[in-house]
Amino acid sequence: MSFVQKISKLSFKAKTRWILGLIIVFTITVALIAGGNYYNNAARFIAAKTNNIVVLPVIKELPFSLGLDLQGGTQLVYEANVANIPEADRDGAMESARDVIERRVNTFGVSEPNVQVNKGSNGEYRIIAELAGVKDVKEAIQMIGETPILEFKEQNLEAAVVQADASSTALDINAANNWINTELTGKYLKRAVLQFNPNDGTPEVSLEFNTEGSKMFEDITARNVNKPVAIFLDGYVISAPTVNEKITGGKAVISGQFNIDEAKLLVKRLNSGALPVPVTLVSQKTVEASLGSKSIENSLQAGLIGLLLVSVFMIIMYRLPGVLSVVSLMVYGLTMLAIFKAIPIAVALPLIFVMVALIFYTFNEIKIFSSSLALLFAVIGVLLFFYALKPVTLSLSGIAGLILSFGIAVDANILIFARTKEELKQGKSVSQSIADGFKRAWPSIRDGNISTLITCLILMFFGTSSVQGFGTTLFIGVSVSLFSAIVITRVLSILVLGSWLENKMWLLGVRKAKAKVE
Repeated sequence: MSFVQKISKLSFKAKTRWILGLIIVFTITVALIAGGNYYNNAARFIAAKTNNIVVLPVIKELPFSLGLDLQGGTQLVYEANVANIPEADRDGAMESARDVIERRVNTFGVSEPNVQVNKGSNGEYRIIAELAGVKDVKEAIQMIGETPILEFKEQNLEAAVVQADASSTALDINAANNWINTELTGKYLKRAVLQFNPNDGTPEVSLEFNTEGSKMFEDITARNVNKPVAIFLDGYVISAPTVNEKITGGKAVISGQFNIDEAKLLVKRLNSGALPVPVTLVSQKTVEASLGSKSIENSLQAGLIGLLLVSVFMIIMYRLPGVLSVVSLMVYGLTMLAIFKAIPIAVALPLIFVMVALIFYTFNEIKIFSSSLALLFAVIGVLLFFYALKPVTLSLSGIAGLILSFGIAVDANILIFARTKEELKQGKSVSQSIADGFKRAWPSIRDGNISTLITCLILMFFGTSSVQGFGTTLFIGVSVSLFSAIVITRVLSILVLGSWLENKMWLLGVRKAKAKVE
């Protein structure tokens, strides 16, 4: 007989105890992740007090991923020059510039950079880069400022200074100083590769454009046969070769007076992204970590006060069930704190699997399972898995979402226990009232949470950075709250609340119960 078959033959109470054991293991795991430093300090203290007779294993401490406002760092504001870009293409060009800067910063190891585009009321564009943990402003400026602007320009015949000798160097120089901008920029660059000239062995940089860029380059060379086409980098001419024939295949070569190291640097800069628009630094600011520490302290204090008040309210209103909801809320809090750390995939995957599996099992037990719910929690599971792979950056707006999610987490418990009290007042037994309370509360829990999740998704995908942080935290909080309320609270209620309370209704917050109906 398989393990699953053995479990299926167990009684309802026995299955519930198995689930409780699984929840206990889950709770211990998230507690160690969330408070690994406290556990390690306790382990060292015990070892010191017992002369190393009792030595507990030390676990790896996982740090929180903090944003600029909490960790400190650098904020740079750039103003973009979009005068030469058609108005219809400006939004797309700015988004490309944002992506390039973010990719550029990532190559330097900056954790979770926040780069966003702002459009002013007068049509001006600015790029704001927040680099958490970077305290050296010069280093931060260098990271972004060295990102090259690659442009291809063709000759302006009206302004060009025509020399008698069409092959002279002077023509190239004058032509380079008079070109007209083309649409081909670093935006269409696919890759840059270091190579060496087969004739003299000098280093060159080979450029390869994407499909759209290849077509543009072919058109440019076709209309400029026997004319120079200049390649500009950061506003300076680095090459102005004369086109001998139409070039197909989307490849060009930059040759100049640079050594191997300079050529390698140029390749690295081009591959990390060429800005499609020129930008100018207009503001720089350093955020001290002390400000972040104060914000964390204040937020933590607010969160603890809120948790205490919610706990007191639940205990006063619902007595013993309120105590159970507080226990469930504590597990919820530990789980949320663990999610904001870089959990190893070998740990994250089982935790998410346990959460989703227990939710599905509970839905099946209380007969509220449906295909729509399956799809909903499949989406939740995938998103939680995604955020487990990439730790969520915790900012002030994220903390606000975290604190708000505590209230949402207890909301489901309020609905459940309020329904349970109504069932008790009708004279039903404690066990039957609990079962009916969960079933009757579910439609309200479902509708409220789904509407909140939809709103969170909108904030996550369409909001600005701070709004995205709030939406992300709230989305995770609502998802985990379903697990804590539907699974943990239900298991605790089944095991703790039973027939022994039939004559102690005051422990359930019910003043008087009618005759029991079986």
